[in-house]
Amino acid sequence: MSRGMKKLISLLQIPLLVFLCSCSNSLAIDSNSEPTNSDVQRIGTNGQLISIQSDNVRAAGYDAETMVMTVQFMNGAMYEYYSVPADLWESFIAAQPHPWSSVGYPRLVQSGVPYKRIG
Repeated sequence: MSRGMKKLISLLQIPLLVFLCSCSNSLAIDSNSEPTNSDVQRIGTNGQLISIQSDNVRAAGYDAETMVMTVQFMNGAMYEYYSVPADLWESFIAAQPHPWSSVGYPRLVQSGVPYKRIG
């Protein structure tokens, strides 16, 4: 390696080292790590109810941080379901116009997910 090339490499190493030290946490990739707050906020509605296209569900919401899914039925009854995984929420939304019969009832009620009537 030429002397000029060595000098160029050594000059590039300093800014690169500073950059890597300043953002080392964001460069670490661990497939077994827990989702960060920014990952969690990408899924769901932060608990806010959104309109659902359905014959029996008026609105629903999901809080990924607490894993609580809220469902409001056309008759006005409202329920919270606890420890709901994000993939169930995504399946529920994708199952419109039949989210309750396709996903909600079999994966929430029949599977025994804890719930409470709140309205």
